[in-house]
Amino acid sequence: MTTRGRRLQVVVWVLAALVGGSLVALAVPVASGVFPVAQVVSFRALLGVGAAAVVTVLVVVPWSRRRLLPLALAFALGAAAQAAVLVVRSYPQGAAPASTTDDVVVLSFNTLDTVGAEVLADLVLAHRADVVVLPETSATIARSTADRLAAAGRPMQVLTADGNTSFIAGTALLVSPAVGTYPVAEPLPTRLGSLRAEPAEPTGSPVLVAAHPMAPISQGAMPSWRTETRLIADACASTPGAIVAGDLNATLDHPGLQDLGPCVDAARAAGVASSGTWPADVPTVFSAPIDHVLVDARAWRVTGFAVLPRTGASDHRPIVATLARR
Repeated sequence: MTTRGRRLQVVVWVLAALVGGSLVALAVPVASGVFPVAQVVSFRALLGVGAAAVVTVLVVVPWSRRRLLPLALAFALGAAAQAAVLVVRSYPQGAAPASTTDDVVVLSFNTLDTVGAEVLADLVLAHRADVVVLPETSATIARSTADRLAAAGRPMQVLTADGNTSFIAGTALLVSPAVGTYPVAEPLPTRLGSLRAEPAEPTGSPVLVAAHPMAPISQGAMPSWRTETRLIADACASTPGAIVAGDLNATLDHPGLQDLGPCVDAARAAGVASSGTWPADVPTVFSAPIDHVLVDARAWRVTGFAVLPRTGASDHRPIVATLARR
């Protein structure tokens, strides 16, 4: 082998080590809270498919088969690592008990303030939702939705929280009286509007949190995103019996949701955590699973979870979780 050939092989092996190490590291994200790793790791299926496509090209092109074999193996290892994470999250955590009449159905849907009250009411009625969390939904639409539900025989209490931006609507929470009575809600310190609703009396009704923390839209937004996501997760972990739902702008790989304490992610518990919710115009397998229902596992069992089809013009898909009291 010539000196030039040896140098090329060294370069190939170095690239292979960097590529393989980076892709495998994303499978156990050690830097998932920093820019731009946080953004990339949200789309595991795309990472895996992209790595597999590179492997195919490197194997198919004749001149590259031998020289670039280490690089092909590195991409193959990275693709396998992403696939392994997706497979694990598609496996339920324990057998789900059968549904009962005492179940609580939680529906969460970031409407982008584009979905009307008629569509929302039909969605709630179709899934017989008891708790409805609507990030980026105006108070007007939330109350109109409740009026339609009341007319259909399913009354709902309405609680709202405004965000700190003029161009993004706040968050609304609709609650069936069957779940409990919630006279007021405490706003939580997130820029996009979140609220915590305490039941009127300690009669077994859960504390409800409707959440919409900051998104990691830029490098400058990362500190707020990390703080607000952790705030929401802690609201569940520190509150016995809590139910938390909303657009959390984070996946289970991100630092805010990696340690949920006594709480569980309903999608993960049901084996649906690899199905994404945003953006809604691409298949769920390639979307980011950033909409969540978190529950205190000491008080609730997850009996079902689904990512629903795209609804209206929102860029998020609705999610619905069915919970049984322990």
